[in-house]
Amino acid sequence: TVGMTNEEYKDDYGKYYQVGFFINNNQDSTLTFNPEEVFADLLSNKGDTISLEVYTNEKFQKKIKKAQTWAMILYGFSAGLNAASAGYTTTYSTSYSPNGYAYTSINNSYDANAAYQANMAANMQLQTLGDRMKSDRAVREQGYLKLNSIHPGDAIIGYMNIKHKKGKQLLVSINIGARTFSYLWDVEKKKKKKDKNNH
Repeated sequence: TVGMTNEEYKDDYGKYYQVGFFINNNQDSTLTFNPEEVFADLLSNKGDTISLEVYTNEKFQKKIKKAQTWAMILYGFSAGLNAASAGYTTTYSTSYSPNGYAYTSINNSYDANAAYQANMAANMQLQTLGDRMKSDRAVREQGYLKLNSIHPGDAIIGYMNIKHKKGKQLLVSINIGARTFSYLWDVEKKKKKKDKNNH
């Protein structure tokens, strides 16, 4: 028995069709669920059919890691800039000449201890961000379907993400045992009708 749900899902790493699976093995032999055997085809708004990428857990984790790496680089760059400028103090002093003209002098001083403290704080922030991202990956991996043996009488439940593109219909197929299970989803955005009652 194979059951499937589908919904549009959006998180920090993109927008997907998130497909939930329930697979129950009510046969006498063990079945293998292989995430590489899940396929998705989209009927586009132009009327042609395009294959969409179905992310295996490994591919999805790689995609998240890449996005997180860029976030870390950008965050590290800005944290580094802040830390680098933290040790410098600029003071402005204004003095007047006997003829009444004002002169402003600018003095820069460097406090090595303040710079060191700021650097330590920036490194701690990066470490904390890294830890948060790692746990974020672990959360997103929970329930993500992987290669699985399903013994007689057993069932598995989980989800997979499919690359999102706008279209009319999404056909999701899964090959399991000697059979193919296919589900057709209407994914077309319905245009809201304007209220014709004018009061």
